[in-house]
Amino acid sequence: MQKSKIGLDFEKVEHARSVARKIADQVQDFVGNYTTVAVERTICRLLGIDGIDENEVPLPNVVVDELKSKGVLGQGVAYFLGNAIIETGKTPQQIAEDIVAGKLDLTQLSMHKVEETVKAIQRECYACTQQPSASRELHQDNRRGLETVSLHHCCYG
Repeated sequence: MQKSKIGLDFEKVEHARSVARKIADQVQDFVGNYTTVAVERTICRLLGIDGIDENEVPLPNVVVDELKSKGVLGQGVAYFLGNAIIETGKTPQQIAEDIVAGKLDLTQLSMHKVEETVKAIQRECYACTQQPSASRELHQDNRRGLETVSLHHCCYG
């Protein structure tokens, strides 16, 4: 058995570690079932939603706030966007613009299976990876000495 130089009881130390581990596991189990507004906004941005509305509110914020106000944000913005892609055939950017214009309510569409919405989102993610990024285009254009650079989002240029 190990001896402590400062007189610690290692059985008590192990008990404290065990209790701390149980508490941490319970907290993780609890928070693991929830998302945050910041995470959902980031997902919107990664799916190509960009720009602002007439009040200069970023479109990802508008989409997420809309779902949050209806009490469904916990299901995840990706589910609702994937569902809307299936229902409308539009891109996430176009869907966000329709939400801002009051033309689309994500919660009023026919709901598809999660597996179907995942496939729709995966197609969008694949499309994003096939387009050159704005930063790469900026770098390449700057190397060519061009004075003006046309930046566009990686997904919908």
